[in-house]
Order: sequence, then structure tokens, then C-alpha cells
Amino acid sequence: MPLPKRLPTLSVKEAAAALGVHISTVYRWAELGDLPVVRYGSEPSHGRRGSEIRIPEHVIADRLRRGPVVEPAPTPA
Repeated sequence: MPLPKRLPTLSVKEAAAALGVHISTVYRWAELGDLPVVRYGSEPSHGRRGSEIRIPEHVIADRLRRGPVVEPAPTPA
């Protein structure tokens, strides 16, 4: 049985550039579940680096079709 084809994906840096936002914004959106991501590798543990995050191209395309991406202003603490 042949292996399934991999979805075309972008790195966090590439996704941030395409969306016009900071890299940390992409990580935050991924953590909050606002940006669907694909994780490769294991979960972080004992000081080891965790899984690699990749964002499917179609997710970025859908986000851009909705209009400009505007980051909300930080709320004062």
C-alpha cells in the first residue's frame, strides 16, 4: 500500500511572513487553537525540544482570503 501524500506545509517563519505577523503570534495562535497546525515529533520533556510545528498551506490561504490579518492591541495589565 503506498504512503499517503504529505500536505504542502509552511514553517512557522514562512507562515508568519505570509500573514504579516510576528513568529510569536503564530505560536500563540497555534497554542490557543486559532490556527490549525500539524505537529511532527514527540512532546517536549526534560529539557528536550518538542515537536516541529508546520502549518498547512490551505490554512494560510483560507486566513488570507478572509481579509487582512490584524493583531489585537495588548490589553493593559
